[in-house]
Amino acid sequence: MKKSYAVLGFAQKAGKVSSGALAAKSSIIRRRAFLLIISNDIAENTKQGLISSCQKQKIPWIILGNKYEIGASIGKAYRVAVTINDQGMAESLIKSLEAVGAKVSTGVVEWQK
Repeated sequence: MKKSYAVLGFAQKAGKVSSGALAAKSSIIRRRAFLLIISNDIAENTKQGLISSCQKQKIPWIILGNKYEIGASIGKAYRVAVTINDQGMAESLIKSLEAVGAKVSTGVVEWQK
């Protein structure tokens, strides 16, 4: 699990992360995103809007941790949604999550609390 957050931090340092719900949605619509990460405690309407955008663009997403953990991993205040805008970083994050036992696809993957 720590490796997943570390990869997210590396992506932020490389400038390949759009953080926040509005920035994530914009990144998805503009076809820059390769992976959407949503927190467990996101508002239901925001969650449905982001997921429907991902389904239209065929972008995988995952529900991971809470908003404080995601924000801390990228060095910001809390964030409910972030996108990875680099294919290599997204694949690396997906591999690290699969190594822990999570199944990542174009569907929702619920992470245990």
